[in-house]
Amino acid sequence: MVMDINVAEIQPYTNDELWSPEKFPMPPRSSLHHLEPIGVGTPMVESLTSYMTRLAHSHGVFVSTLLSRVVNPLLQRTFIKNYTSRGLEPFFNRSHTLNGYGTIATDFIEVLNQLTLSNNLKFLTLSPFSNILVTKGLLRPYKAWCPICYKRWKQNQEVIYEPLLWSLNDVKVCLIHQHPLVQNCPHCHRQLLWLNWKSSLGYCSQCSQWLGGSSNTSIVTQQRWIADTLGELVANADRLSSVLTQERIQQSLTYIVHQVSEDNIAAFAAIHKIPKNTFWGWYSGKNRPPLSALTQICYNLKISLFQFLTQDFNLSAIPDRDQKVEMEYCKNTRSSARTLDFNHIENTLSLILSQAGESLPTIAEIAEQLQINRRLLSRHFPDLCHQIVTKRRNYVRMSHLTAIEHCCQEIKEAIALLHQSGEYPTESRVCELISNPGYFRYQKVRLLYKKEVQSMFSRL
Repeated sequence: MVMDINVAEIQPYTNDELWSPEKFPMPPRSSLHHLEPIGVGTPMVESLTSYMTRLAHSHGVFVSTLLSRVVNPLLQRTFIKNYTSRGLEPFFNRSHTLNGYGTIATDFIEVLNQLTLSNNLKFLTLSPFSNILVTKGLLRPYKAWCPICYKRWKQNQEVIYEPLLWSLNDVKVCLIHQHPLVQNCPHCHRQLLWLNWKSSLGYCSQCSQWLGGSSNTSIVTQQRWIADTLGELVANADRLSSVLTQERIQQSLTYIVHQVSEDNIAAFAAIHKIPKNTFWGWYSGKNRPPLSALTQICYNLKISLFQFLTQDFNLSAIPDRDQKVEMEYCKNTRSSARTLDFNHIENTLSLILSQAGESLPTIAEIAEQLQINRRLLSRHFPDLCHQIVTKRRNYVRMSHLTAIEHCCQEIKEAIALLHQSGEYPTESRVCELISNPGYFRYQKVRLLYKKEVQSMFSRL
């Protein structure tokens, strides 16, 4: 049965109707899966390289495809030249920097936030700690993992990933199982980059073998403590990111030096076996202490790195008696300076300068002979030292020129001898007949050899 519908009688919807589109605003859509990172706010937070590997697998593509075709076009800087192996290999070789805090980590975080509409990817890196960390020795260039974690996650059908802690060079053991981290594939014995063309979490990117397993290897107590304190640090990245500054470290160092060694910087440096000048740079705020140095100081003082950075600690005494003894040793007054016999030193320098036709000793050798510091000679007798250095250089130069002339004469004689015996004077044969074949590296000697050979043939 056909129904007649009068189009003019159809009324448009109103805002009062439930099915009006205005009642249900459409949320923004992400270009890639809105993949949630694992463990944010916990010591076992996921690393950014792990997140990128999982993101690629969630779309059914290789990591190389995700990077070159999707991520790279959106980057402000060119980190990946092209899709070929030659263009990707340099990036993969430094892929560990994605877990750090530099330009490459910041740019990738921004692009991945844009693609996935996530807002917490910075906590998968060390970006929250960029104001206090030193790049050198901070991150591992190759993967390290806990085989027991891989095994447990696979048995429990949990997501396999790589925690940010595993990328820190100072972390040697697993935070959960207290097992030493493995850094070579047990099957092919190769080291693995954090990202590769076909990276697969829990599997070797070279031989594709499973990396999970078990072991009864024992570990050192200090290694456990470092894993715990650095785990606490990354777990509180959100809380610390707004307060961490270089001034905060300087304030904490000032406080602990006051508490431990009564403001004696040299004593404190000696207690922790740190060069005094190095520690002074940290104490004055001129340089940043590396993470390994901060963890060692905190371990010696029995406080966590989180307590150190938040200044939530109270040190009322030196940790142990041995350190007290060492501090008291550092407080000893210096011995009085030795009186120098300037007349004897000046006479010695004048006598050396008066030598003719001989190779003069260096200033360092003279200082050693006089048993004084070389800088003292240059400071108190600059003219004599300058004359000795100049005369020595002239003697060395003249000796060198004389040796070259002697070598040229030997070459002429060797060429003539070989010619008389009916043998062609090749460079190797001439070198066998002269005393210093190494002089052939000098242009003057080589030119003379070529000139003599050409002259010999022109006379034939």
